[in-house]
Amino acid sequence: MTTIVTAVKGIVQYDNRILIVQRAAADSGGGTWECPGGKIDFGEQPEDSLTREIEEETGLAVTVDRIAYASSLMTHPDRQVILLVYFCTATSNAVELSDEHDDYLWADDAMFRQNIAPNILADFEQHHIFRKLILS
Repeated sequence: MTTIVTAVKGIVQYDNRILIVQRAAADSGGGTWECPGGKIDFGEQPEDSLTREIEEETGLAVTVDRIAYASSLMTHPDRQVILLVYFCTATSNAVELSDEHDDYLWADDAMFRQNIAPNILADFEQHHIFRKLILS
């Protein structure tokens, strides 16, 4: 059986930094760094799903600013994820992680490039995300 999952991720900015979170070691893809977000629940609007997921995962309230890009990836031969990635602004930098993640980092450009999963970095470069961000 083939499955298509629709998910949202946030490029969460605060004070010229981007929030990245490290997947829990026990989770699928454990140890990798990513932007916060998750699956869209049935009937949910993407932006509402994103604010809910970011709050659940990090305790942060965010404003969803605009869509950054859409992408598609195969996570398994019979599982495809459609990913909607948005620029967001956090109202504070006080992160309280859920059990889904082991660590977080407010990253500048160099730290982001060094830590983020290679496929996410490739998407950022393909969609010229770094040109649209203000990072010191």
